[in-house]
Amino acid sequence: MSTSKPAISPTPSEQLHILAVDESAVRLKLLVQSLRLADFQRITTVQNTTDLLAKVIEAKPDVIFIDVESPSRDTLEQLASIRDQQPTAVVMVAQDQQVQTIHAAVASGVCAYSVGGVSAERVRPAIEVAMATFASFKLLRSQLDDARQALNHQKKIDRAKCILMQQHSLSEQDAHQAIRKLAMDRKRKLHDVAEDVIAFSKLFPS
Repeated sequence: MSTSKPAISPTPSEQLHILAVDESAVRLKLLVQSLRLADFQRITTVQNTTDLLAKVIEAKPDVIFIDVESPSRDTLEQLASIRDQQPTAVVMVAQDQQVQTIHAAVASGVCAYSVGGVSAERVRPAIEVAMATFASFKLLRSQLDDARQALNHQKKIDRAKCILMQQHSLSEQDAHQAIRKLAMDRKRKLHDVAEDVIAFSKLFPS
């Protein structure tokens, strides 16, 4: 009895979607060849860097691999927009090794900056560094967002306590207990109840 050969699961490299960007057709072809030799198969190419953000939003790549002589101000601004609106790991290979250029690229969201040409041997390490750096960036950004949200929630609770203290002559502890009781009774979070208190005070000021 013959048995069918089990399907081979794709390697991580084969799963990754790379957006290869280069305004030079010759360099772009070499970049794609290097990526394929490094076992990256899902590749979308972009030669015109105009409106790069829209192209990234459409393609949704795991990594942007951009090859330039030297990153222009427009390119860096577009990468900064991608960083803010469609965060993606970015590898940049350039000939410009000036420290200020590298700093500007990193500030714009570049996760791995390499000087020199592209080769299959250099592609994989650069992508791995970029993805590791991007993962750390995402974690820090998430932690920062959580901290900002927690601070915003606390400000609302403090504001609601002040309103209850002023309108009902309560101590800070009693005002806090009142908000907690409302939250428990309504099965809601403290900051949501605090928002209700603030909104009610605006509708019916004392």
